[in-house]
Amino acid sequence: MIGMLLLACTAGQAEEVPSVSWHTELASAWAESCQQSRPMLVFVTCPNCRFCDKMKQGTFARPDMAEVINRAFVPLVLNGGSDAPLVKELNVKYYPATFVISPQAVILARIDGYVSPEQFAAKLTSLQMPSTAPNVAQGR
Repeated sequence: MIGMLLLACTAGQAEEVPSVSWHTELASAWAESCQQSRPMLVFVTCPNCRFCDKMKQGTFARPDMAEVINRAFVPLVLNGGSDAPLVKELNVKYYPATFVISPQAVILARIDGYVSPEQFAAKLTSLQMPSTAPNVAQGR
């Protein structure tokens, strides 16, 4: 019986799919970005947004995308409907909105609206250092 449980647990672990490790607090994301010298990937969403859900369930749900995001960026998700100062400072008017912000607080990229996994992968690849940029557009 115990052997069967261990086998079931091991099988469950082998099937675990990488997912984006989203921060939900700006302070912790910013601290990690500065400590690790990695840019923040800020995804601004809002409730009942069809295209926001499409990004979450399609683009960000891909294991290869999650792997690249977690390795090369500090992911932060923000509710655009909140009074978060960063949302106002970024002048978000349409959802979803995605930003890449350097540890020096420079906006490296602004991506408005829904972006397909292939387009998003190409954009991320162009923003990474060559040594950390696998070709996610081809699922590697």
